[in-house]
Amino acid sequence: MIRMHRTLALTALVAATAGIALTGCSSPQEAPDDALALGTGVAVEVGTGVEMSFAIDDVREGKLSDLAEMGVQSTPSDEGKTPYFVTYSVTLTDGDIADADRSALPVPKTDEWKLTGTGTYQPIQVIGQFDCTPDGNATAGVAPDAPLVACQAFLGDADALPTVIEVKDLGTWATKD
Repeated sequence: MIRMHRTLALTALVAATAGIALTGCSSPQEAPDDALALGTGVAVEVGTGVEMSFAIDDVREGKLSDLAEMGVQSTPSDEGKTPYFVTYSVTLTDGDIADADRSALPVPKTDEWKLTGTGTYQPIQVIGQFDCTPDGNATAGVAPDAPLVACQAFLGDADALPTVIEVKDLGTWATKD
């Protein structure tokens, strides 16, 4: 009888823990207090006397058909998933672009992004050019009078717009007020 009681207690504890874990996955992830608002840039030194600003400008939900229109082919395992598009910009704020250390430019690699919210998000790695900005205004590079505008795409759960976007060594942005 004692063994049965312990088994029931252990089963109840495991069930309660699982219930807490599942609840935690479905509640929105709160942004840290120091998270930046969309459109706010962070300064990045990219050479002696050369500074650029990196900003997350927009995050939006798309459809798998959007990926096809951009030349990205989805697979059968992508069915039921939703693409999320994060637009970012890099702007020259001080110095001469010719003096910039190109290896220090703040252009994140696919594995340097972390999105959190009520779903799970997997970055889409695309080889070659692809523009997922809201108005198709991606640019190829930073110029003295124009920023680099680019986009990173993610596949995630439906109706789970990310609430927090972290970019390694650059910052954290909240997607909602």
